[in-house]
Amino acid sequence: MDIVTYEILRNGLYACAREMKIAMMRTAGSPIVHSGGDASAAVFDAEMQLVAQGNDIPTMLGSAVISTKASVEAIGRDRLRPGDVIVSNDAYLGGGNHQPDVQFTRPVFVDGQIIAFVMTRGHWTDIGGQAPGSYTAMTWDIFAEGVRIPPVLLYRDDKPVEDVMTLIVQNTRDPSVRLLDIQAQYAGCFVGDRRIAAMARKHGVDALRDAMARALDHSERLMREAIRQIPDGVYEAEDKVEPVAGPAGWPTAEIPIKVKITKSGDSIHFDYAGTGPQTRGGINCPFSVTCNSTWFTVKAITDVSIPINQGCYRPVSIDAPKGSLVNCSFPASVVAGNTETSPRLIDLLLRALAPAVPRRVVGQSNCGAFSGVFGGPDPDAERVRRTGRPFVGMIDPHAGGMGARPDKDGVNGIRVYVGNAGSTAVELIEQTSPLTVEEWSLVPDTGGAGEFRGGLTSRRVYRVEYDEATFTVCGERGIHPPLGQFGGEAGSTFRCEIRRADGSTVRVPAKSGHEIVHAGDQVLLQPAGSGGYGDPALRKRERILDDLRDGYVTVAGLGVPSAEAEALLREAGLG
Repeated sequence: MDIVTYEILRNGLYACAREMKIAMMRTAGSPIVHSGGDASAAVFDAEMQLVAQGNDIPTMLGSAVISTKASVEAIGRDRLRPGDVIVSNDAYLGGGNHQPDVQFTRPVFVDGQIIAFVMTRGHWTDIGGQAPGSYTAMTWDIFAEGVRIPPVLLYRDDKPVEDVMTLIVQNTRDPSVRLLDIQAQYAGCFVGDRRIAAMARKHGVDALRDAMARALDHSERLMREAIRQIPDGVYEAEDKVEPVAGPAGWPTAEIPIKVKITKSGDSIHFDYAGTGPQTRGGINCPFSVTCNSTWFTVKAITDVSIPINQGCYRPVSIDAPKGSLVNCSFPASVVAGNTETSPRLIDLLLRALAPAVPRRVVGQSNCGAFSGVFGGPDPDAERVRRTGRPFVGMIDPHAGGMGARPDKDGVNGIRVYVGNAGSTAVELIEQTSPLTVEEWSLVPDTGGAGEFRGGLTSRRVYRVEYDEATFTVCGERGIHPPLGQFGGEAGSTFRCEIRRADGSTVRVPAKSGHEIVHAGDQVLLQPAGSGGYGDPALRKRERILDDLRDGYVTVAGLGVPSAEAEALLREAGLG
């Protein structure tokens, strides 16, 4: 195949994945999908290898390497027909990452043979379970996290399997919105099917197959060369994960996480032996999540320009003890393993690899989705009449600090690592739910000091207008702050509190169950900050003055003597 045809086909595959996600976002019902972009799409070859993906949610796409194969094998390749769509969210039977992320998988047929598979995955605002939003970590087992959907056919011959669809949507709190999400994901798969089939008919099935194989091999070669640049050796690190805050008798011990990384030539091996056993509460990682965190880290410390597909992962091998926090066994609950424990693993890997690639790591980051979740009956009768939704759920992923870099400050107010969704727009929250956002701001002094300062976290304060609703938050770093690298200082920890209308205040742990809120209550949600990079004494004075002018730090946060503080304020034009 000539290089021009190959590049047309390769780029066409990536363009197809991007178009699939756009089709989903334009028609989805969940605001976290159509506004926040918490959705992904990808293309797989006929052997179910990931060959192209959008610039979407890393935790969805890495785990799809496992879940797509599991979905097809569960149904049986020989049973599939044109127009079929498999649905699954199950972490154990379907290789999923957590149950709110629902995957659709569709075979692409040309002339009677499967030439590819396309996949869409979206985060549904509710999937059932013990609390609205399906996002509480205080669960006894996976059954409390929502409806488990093993791989089953949801569309047959491009027609919905009505009984299965009814069973799924009626086990959620807002079935009409779930139906829109289903149709959106189906539309994304339909678009992908048509685009891939058109490419095959134009250039030939054999050419498309060869282009897919060549793309995988090309990314593998580039990744092996990038890994070769890392010094050979053994690198280790350990940390502790905070447990879920539960009732009396609930586990209270922190769970150790450990890794031993062996780099040799053009391959790299990760061994998580020594990591603690799986625990009560939804902070356990399915193996697919641990694989994704590991693959993400390797990609981040090597060459981000390498076209991302499954070829990138071939030089990486992973061992994780069965029944551990990083390879849990049924029926352990997993909802926050995907969003909170997973980024903690990435911070662990970056700390282990820092001596090998000091210019490719960052200070520790906020490490979590920090999603604030509200759910309850809508007291606005006019809005209920207009929308037909008597129950309103709202899930809002939050933005914390990203760790400082070797030559730059960290990023303020951002999702990091495997999460790539945006916070919900204030206007959308206030238009569609009984909430008012009274504050959305960056919080000074929450980024760790260093030659380069850690990124600041953000704070949101909601005023509740529900008559009665549940509030759930699932966060990370409520006890242990994000540390710096090479002398950089730690950032701030997680903070959440409910200020009751009667004047009392309730502090909410980072990982717990749900709280009941009422009209007039205020909810403050503030993710963790991030760590600095390098010795703070090396920070240039002009940068410190800029921090003061921008309100990123305060003189109290600088911790300098009063005379020096006054001098800094005068020099910054603030005295």
